Amino acid sequence: MFKALLTAALLTAALVHPVLAMDEMAMHDGAMMMIGPDGKETRTMTKGNKMKMMGDTMMKDGHVVKGPIILMMDGGKMYMMDDMKMDDGKMMSDHMMMK
Repeated sequence: MFKALLTAALLTAALVHPVLAMDEMAMHDGAMMMIGPDGKETRTMTKGNKMKMMGDTMMKDGHVVKGPIILMMDGGKMYMMDDMKMDDGKMMSDHMMMK
């Protein structure tokens, strides 16, 4: 009986973990992410007065992301570009997902 419960618990954890990991990738109100030129990612959540102060600054000095963006590391440098249509008519993001 114990072996069956342990197996069921492990299988449940294995199935649920990818779903939880995908939710961690989503940005929610108050979430902040910084990616440095070396590719190091830092995430934090803000709330209250700190969120208002930082949000006001971001809305004044930042810009809205209008569509999908792609980040890529190469040679120790971080590159960013908007998703774009390639010569074959497919989006670059479609090529990224191809296996």
